[in-house]
Order: sequence, then structure tokens, then C-alpha cells
Amino acid sequence: MAFSLAAPIQQFAQSGYSVRQNKATLFNAFGNLWFDSPAHQQAKDEKTVAMKTSCCRSNLHVMTDQNTLICRNPDCSHFLLPTVPHYRAKTWNYLFMGFFFVFFFIFPFNDFSSVNGFGNQYKNRVWGCDQLPLNPDNLKQEILDHNILCPDEVFAQIMLESGNLHSFLLQRTNNLLGMRYPYKRSTKAIGLYLPAEKRIVIGDQESLMKYHSRNHYAVYSNWQDCVADYKCWQAENFKLEDRYLTFLASVYAEDLEYREKIKSIAGK
Repeated sequence: MAFSLAAPIQQFAQSGYSVRQNKATLFNAFGNLWFDSPAHQQAKDEKTVAMKTSCCRSNLHVMTDQNTLICRNPDCSHFLLPTVPHYRAKTWNYLFMGFFFVFFFIFPFNDFSSVNGFGNQYKNRVWGCDQLPLNPDNLKQEILDHNILCPDEVFAQIMLESGNLHSFLLQRTNNLLGMRYPYKRSTKAIGLYLPAEKRIVIGDQESLMKYHSRNHYAVYSNWQDCVADYKCWQAENFKLEDRYLTFLASVYAEDLEYREKIKSIAGK
């Protein structure tokens, strides 16, 4: 049985009263008609009364058996007129919460410095890809270009340290020789790798000083920078000229001032 308000509304209109001026009266007049109808019982069974209307966002409404939602809020401009349900934007709220959780809680705990997958793409964006392919020939030439002391021995050392250029440390940090991050001398390193945490930290010597007592390795933008940094290490720790002068003064010459005389003549 269909629920119709046409006849009661027409009868009320003929009485000379305005629907807008007598909302409460009209509501009471039609209340029993709706609540006694089979449509109301069906709507109640389907829990349609739980939804809110879009016109006034209240629960004061009824659902006819034609699935028409009628507002019965006397203070609403759509009183006793068809309306539609109001749906809260739960989906957008959930999406926003999901993105917030991912970007503020998951990303900070992942440095994306892994060798495979997305981490490798991140590595390329941060450290750059404009580098020569790493192979034995290019490595030998790079060693010669930097005037590395004992180039043949250093090349052999790199092949040994890097597992013939295939070690995990090299792939992840561009570190050819297992170099530690230097906190005092000049360096080409851009950060350090903490193997215990599987994490890369980018920074300068001052900001990375707090990690000096922990096991770590230097991180480079590319493998050429690692070769250049090894030259810096040689210049700082293996001072060939000083060692040669010391050898001359202690073994070659009997003059105690021989070392200083050579330095003076050489302009050093």
C-alpha cells in the first residue's frame, strides 16, 4: 500500500491555513497517518530512519514505499517535500588519514637507500647518475688521473676490498675501499652508512660527529668521488715528500741539516 500525502495536504490547504505558518499542526495531523502505515513499518525494518537528510541534516524524515524520502522537520524549508539522504564524507576522511599516516610515520623510518626496487630510484635522484660506468678499465684510468700513489697496488686493493667491484657496500654507498667517514680531514664523502641500522645518513662533518663512535662507512655521490677521497687520504696520511726527506737525512746524508737545506732549495 503506497503512502500518499496528496489528499491530507489538499484538505489542509482548503481550510485556509498556510502550510508554512502551521508546520507543527500539519506535522501532528499527518503523524499518525504515516506511523500507522505499512510503509513506515518497512522503513523501520530497513533502518532507513537512521540516515540524515541533505536539506536540514536531521533524522526527522520518512521513507515511502516508493523509496521517496520525505522531510518532516517543521523548521526545514523542505518540510513534507521530497529530499535526499546526506552522506558524510567518511571516505575522504579515511583517505586523508591514510596518506597522513604513510607520509608522516612510515616514510621517516625508511631512508629508501636499498639497492633494489624503489630504493635504487631514490638513490639515483639523490646522488646522481652522471657517472662513468664502473669497470676495471675506467677505474684504472681514474686512479691515474688523480695521481694516486702506487696505482697498481691501489687498483689491486680496490678489487680485493670490493669483491671485484660487486660488493654490497659498493652497490649501496659507492664506497670502493671500505673507507670510514673522516671527521677532520677534507673529504668527498656526503654522508655515512650505519650497517647495524641499515640506514644512510646524509650530512657534513659537524652534523655527523655524533656517529663517530659507531660502526659506519663513508657514502659517496659516485665511485669517482671515492677515488678522489682516497687521494685526499693519501695526501693526509702518507706524506711521501716528508718520508723521503726523512730517509735522506737519516740514511743518505751525514749532514744533520741536510733535510732543511733540501726543503729550502726546493722552496718548501
